[in-house]
This record gives sequence, structure tokens and C-alpha cells, in this order.
Amino acid sequence: MNERLEIGKMEKLKQHLDKYLLVYVGIAMVVGLAVGFPLFKQIGTIKPFLQVLNLVIIVFMIYPMMVGLNFGELKNISKMWKQFLFGLAIGLVYAPLLMALLIRIIPMNSYLSFGLILVFAVPCSSMAIAATGLAKGNTELSTILVAIQFILALAVVPLWLSIFGSSFHVPFPMFEIIQTLIIIVAIPMLLGFATKSTIESKGGKKALSKARASLPAMSLLALFTMIFLIFMEQAHLITSQWQSVLVTLAPLTLYYVITILLLTVVDLILMVKYKDHMAIVFTSVGKNEGTAMAIALAGGIGLAAVPAAIAPLIQVPLLATYLKFHWQIAGLFSKRSHRLVNEYELHEIKEVEER
Repeated sequence: MNERLEIGKMEKLKQHLDKYLLVYVGIAMVVGLAVGFPLFKQIGTIKPFLQVLNLVIIVFMIYPMMVGLNFGELKNISKMWKQFLFGLAIGLVYAPLLMALLIRIIPMNSYLSFGLILVFAVPCSSMAIAATGLAKGNTELSTILVAIQFILALAVVPLWLSIFGSSFHVPFPMFEIIQTLIIIVAIPMLLGFATKSTIESKGGKKALSKARASLPAMSLLALFTMIFLIFMEQAHLITSQWQSVLVTLAPLTLYYVITILLLTVVDLILMVKYKDHMAIVFTSVGKNEGTAMAIALAGGIGLAAVPAAIAPLIQVPLLATYLKFHWQIAGLFSKRSHRLVNEYELHEIKEVEER
């Protein structure tokens, strides 16, 4: 009974944090600035401690996501290799290239520009799997895309940073960045796999589902803490360059709007199944900002972590809106061809269309 109450509390906490996510992100930013600005000279003296603290928090942010991954789905890649390669190309190639183009159109501080590239070079968040499920999408495909993107990040992220780092004249230590990637990707992935296997072997899938109830809340709390620390550590630079920080909202907004609309139109034209479309949208548009924050801070380029910290202000409401209207989006796909809306109740879609 007590265990059920605890799970219920964690689920309610997760729902509360989801509902007021933008509010808490804003509070973390403001409090971080308020604490960090008067202490900016002292912060330098505890920099080694803050670097370790940042990594610990990032691990706590990513680890719960890894517990939810089912690597057993990887064996099904051959069944959906076209959708898989398309989603992979959008998430790891198209995303940083489009952001690089937007930055050329909207010039800004070189460190913030580098930070924007970093945000869209990192893999997606495993929360994309949950969003895909809520939209009645292909969770099998989204799970495969999330898992492979995290694995490929160890090679893809350093590649993009080496390409764009020199063009933006931002010095960054490649060894520290690769080391950080191993820590924040490989270690949480291994711990998550070990945790999942241990819980399943002892208590089965029911025990695993119970354990997962508290994990999303942990990730969100770690995210808010991470944003607070970034704005605290970079308070002086952010306040002195606040106009440049605000400008970063423009390419962020353009990227999300352009990509969501483009994927919807292209998938309709290419006759992509609705379920696959939703999996591709959530795993390619949404990004794991925590990974980008950790890389920037580990590389000693803290200002480059700011775009990742403010990205949720744009990413969350846009993707939440897309999820909210998933019935209407399914209606578009059903009008094109009913057979492409797999496992969707067509009579329910028709009711939506008639309203």
C-alpha cells in the first residue's frame, strides 16, 4: 500500500512538473542570475567543484531515460530500415546543417552560435518515446532511433564540433569533449541497462513499470538544477550580452517551426505512415539539451551552454502543441489514404473530421 502511494506521489509530481515546465525553467534562469551575478568573481574559485557537480547532475538527468530504453527493439531495424535511415538523417545530419544556415542568416555572438550547433548535433531525448506513444505513433521505431542516436553521438558530435568550431573561431578541447560524451552517454546507458535487467530479473515487467514511475520526475528536477547552475555560472556574461542571448530565440524558433512543417508536408507527399511520421517528428525535432549543456561546460565554453538552457522554452510548447493536435494530424493522413493510419480507430478519426 505504501509503495503504491509513493508511486502515486511521483506520478503526480511528474504531471505537475510537466504542466509547469516552462514556469520552472524560467524560475531556474532568474534565480541562477540573481545568485550568480553578485558572486561572479567567487565562482571562478570553485570552478573545479562546479565541473564535477555539473557532470553528476547530467548523469542523473540521462540515467532515468536509459532505464526506459528497450535495446531489444534493435533487432527489428531490418523491418523498417527506410524509416530508420530517414529519421537518423533528419536528427543527426539535417538538424545541425539547418541550424548552421539559420545562423548565417541571423548572425550573433560566436559562442552562442557554436552553442546552437551543439544543441542540434546531440541526440534526441528518450522522452520522445513517451511522446510518440501518447500520439499513437510507432514506439518501436522511436525506441530504435533514440538508442542508435545515443550510440552514434560518440562519433557524430565531435565531428560536427570540429567542423563548426573553427568556422566560429571557438577554441574547444576535443579530448575533454569526447571524455565528457563517454561519461554522460556511455555510463548512463550501461547503468540504465544494468538497472533494467536487474529489476526485471527480480520482479518482472510489473516491478520495472513501478520503478520507472519515479524516474521522469528525477530527470526534470535534474534539468531545472542544471539550468540554474548554467545561469549562475554565466550570470555576468549573460547580463552583459543579454541582447545576443535574446537573439538566439529567433533561430531556435525558426528551426522548430520549419522542421515540424517540413516533415509533415514531406511525409504526406512520400506516403509515410502516420505512426512512423510521429516517431520521426519527436525523435528528430526534440533534442537532449542536457547533453549539450554538459559538453559546453566540460569544454570550458560555458556561454555555449546558454542556447541549450533556453531551448526548452521553444521546444516544449511547440512539440506539446503538435502532440495535442495529433488527432487532427492523423485525420490529414487518413484523408490521403486510410490504410496508412495503422492501428488507428478510423471511426474516431472520422468523428474528429466531422466536428
